[in-house]
Amino acid sequence: MKLKGILVIVFLAITLTGFSQRWKLKRYEVLFGVGSTNIYGDIGGTADANNLFGLKDIRINETRYSLYAGARYKIQKDWSVKFNLIYGKGVGDDKNSKNAENRGYTFSTSIIEPSFQMEYSFLSEERTMSSSRLYSRRGMVNNFTVFSAYGFAGMGGVIFNPKLDLHGKTAASVETIDGYGKFSVILPIGLGVKYAIDKNWSLGFEFGRRFVFSDYLDGISTQFSKANDTYYFGVFQAVYKLNTDRRGIPQFLVRRPRPGRNR
Repeated sequence: MKLKGILVIVFLAITLTGFSQRWKLKRYEVLFGVGSTNIYGDIGGTADANNLFGLKDIRINETRYSLYAGARYKIQKDWSVKFNLIYGKGVGDDKNSKNAENRGYTFSTSIIEPSFQMEYSFLSEERTMSSSRLYSRRGMVNNFTVFSAYGFAGMGGVIFNPKLDLHGKTAASVETIDGYGKFSVILPIGLGVKYAIDKNWSLGFEFGRRFVFSDYLDGISTQFSKANDTYYFGVFQAVYKLNTDRRGIPQFLVRRPRPGRNR
């Protein structure tokens, strides 16, 4: 009985170890999606000087679309690195803002963002389970949760091409994009959630702020500007997990022997 008990414990320990490392078999993910773009610069904004840390600057009529593609790699169970490529449209209008009476400027722009971000899952996709919960009446249970959530931070760049309309007005306090670069370094930060449909497919939503190292995302900078421009992406994502072999290589990249060849 003692030997049998020891063998059962060893078996459960091996099973639990392998079960808790199933994430290694799906370390790669591809993502695509659509979402929203909001740009906050020197044009537009609330009519109130107190904008509640930018919350009052949010306008539905100045929200435009974004297109998203990405790739994620799991470094550890709860740590991942992700590459993003995002295209967005942005607009702004002084109408109904604090600058409406003396300016009335408008702008539109296209932005392209390549960036990398590090993610930490504070609600893990993979549950930690005791050996007594590994099996049910139907056999081994799934250890992946339906909902997971993560925070992220990273670094990247943004290419922008603003079209500025001053409506025939000029002001000594305004410097336009002419003569300034249309590329800037950015620092993205935000939160994301995922909902697992099955072992391969998930749906997700990610919302993040981009701190821009430029004040010309909207085409102008003014002497009253105290900070650089920022923008937000809200993206709905479809996520597909790629199967990997024991070496951690995606299976579609693994070369298989041709039929009929001698091994």
